Amino acid sequence: MKSMRTFHKLSIRAKMVLAFLSLSIASVLLLALSSHYYYSQAVKKDFFNISYEATNRLNYFLDYYFKQFQRSSSTLIESNTIQNWLTDQNYTSENIDDVERELRRYVALNFPEIQNMFLVSRTHNVVSIRESFVGVNNYASESWNRMPLQQKRYIIPTHIADYPGSMGEGVLSIVLPIFGVESLELVGNLVIDISLTEIYQAFMRSKLGQSGDFFILSDNDTIVFHANHEWNGLPISQTGLKDLKLPKDQEATIQPFQGADYLVAAVTSESTHWKIVSMVPFDEMAGELTSATDSMLIILGLIAIFIALMVPFLSAKFVHPILILKNLMRQVAGGNLSVRSVSVPGLDEFQQLNHSFNIMVTRLEELFQTNTTLQMREVQSQLAQKEALIKALQNQINPHLLYNSLGIIQSMAYLEEMPMIEKMAGNLADVYRYTARFSGMETTLREEIIHLQKYLEIIHVRFPSDFQSHLYVNEKFHACPVVKLILQPILENAVKYAIEPLEGKGVIIVSAYDEKNDLVIEIADNGPGIEEEKLHEIEERIRIISTHDVPGIEDGESLGITNVHTRLVLKYGPGYGVRIHSFAGRGTVVSLRMPLLTPLIT
Repeated sequence: MKSMRTFHKLSIRAKMVLAFLSLSIASVLLLALSSHYYYSQAVKKDFFNISYEATNRLNYFLDYYFKQFQRSSSTLIESNTIQNWLTDQNYTSENIDDVERELRRYVALNFPEIQNMFLVSRTHNVVSIRESFVGVNNYASESWNRMPLQQKRYIIPTHIADYPGSMGEGVLSIVLPIFGVESLELVGNLVIDISLTEIYQAFMRSKLGQSGDFFILSDNDTIVFHANHEWNGLPISQTGLKDLKLPKDQEATIQPFQGADYLVAAVTSESTHWKIVSMVPFDEMAGELTSATDSMLIILGLIAIFIALMVPFLSAKFVHPILILKNLMRQVAGGNLSVRSVSVPGLDEFQQLNHSFNIMVTRLEELFQTNTTLQMREVQSQLAQKEALIKALQNQINPHLLYNSLGIIQSMAYLEEMPMIEKMAGNLADVYRYTARFSGMETTLREEIIHLQKYLEIIHVRFPSDFQSHLYVNEKFHACPVVKLILQPILENAVKYAIEPLEGKGVIIVSAYDEKNDLVIEIADNGPGIEEEKLHEIEERIRIISTHDVPGIEDGESLGITNVHTRLVLKYGPGYGVRIHSFAGRGTVVSLRMPLLTPLIT
């Protein structure tokens, strides 16, 4: 307790000196005690990395090597001679001779390490390249002859061939499926027995160190390949490797073998599921690391001495800027974002820390100002949206008095048997009733179309002979939500500026289609078009609304094109709204673009 109180009374500089010295001494002692363990782990890791890279190369070689047989034999197994013998049960000895010649031609042109080739039919009839030399043989002792036909490539591990001319040496059997060219059914297998010559050469090129070695172990624990050829094809329990404990896949272990410590690692091939095991004496891998460890200990001792000499001098320089920065951070935490540290150009950590502190405070100040600005814009946007709604309401005449009066007119027309006036009064009442219903900002496209049809019936009464209107809106869009009252204002403009100048001799077409994730509604007319100067004026007003804060709605345009565009921009953003395409003497097309949203449940 007394020593702790004494330590707390020391200055920060003295504490740093004691802390660094204690840490240095503890590091040296800890390293001395644990160096052997970490040294061994490092050796194992380096060995595994080296062996893993070499093993991957060997795995790639084996996979590529076996695939080459399959690729090169594709022409052979698709030939008419092979296909006819496999599918025709009435073959003759002449057919067998033809098959044998095809097989021997393949061997002569491709792989010299092929010991024998066998063509196996669905009835397990067999033709080999040595048929004419050794006579008929049922090959009953061969493992591939006891298996059903294979539908994909299969590798039989090293085994001793037992047929005439094999000389009792170990071979690998590659079993390849043969499918009928016309039927695409499995009609036989092509079995290729190969010697281990190419594999031996590849493994010799990949030796580990001076005495390290690789061997291949099949999934049934038989030796596929080992530099000691006498072990090839034997179970590992019958070889000198029987006491070897294989590590888990992609792991390395240190274990005694033949009177010395060996590093052993195993990696499983994805294509054959065989294990490629690498072995190397521990001393071979540890030679360079031993000198590296000794050098590291010497350097660490020198570092400890250097720290003992330099810490008292450097601690004062380290502590002072930390205290200054601490005081500045307290001021920032208190809300003062105007403080800045003295930033001296340089690359050391304290200079960079001061520079980063200044950047942080500047960005905090900018974020605070940006947040305030965004909040103000959000308030302005909400006010503009409410203003648009209020302006739209202000430009409605008193709806209750109006559609009540229209209801009376409709009743009188019914009593007087005047159906045209009755229908027109009813439609007009429905139109004003719909515009007066501002219970929500959105409705369905179906409601907008129904409202539009009633309005068009009124226009047809006004121009009964020549006026035409067409609605081409697919029913799949009817349930889509849209901003309320966006079609009638555009249609009113079309009637006013396209139909009236032609004394009703015009056409209005309303259509809708989807474009990616958007819904586009077009109102087209065949009127005289919009004058170029007026069109530029409208487009400029639309552009200002889309790219700047949305302005208030001016008198006289509460239900016009800019009103509809303003409400679409307020609802969906600047990427949506109204676009106008006008053609002098031919008409105008007004497009309304909005998101294609999930249909409303009505």
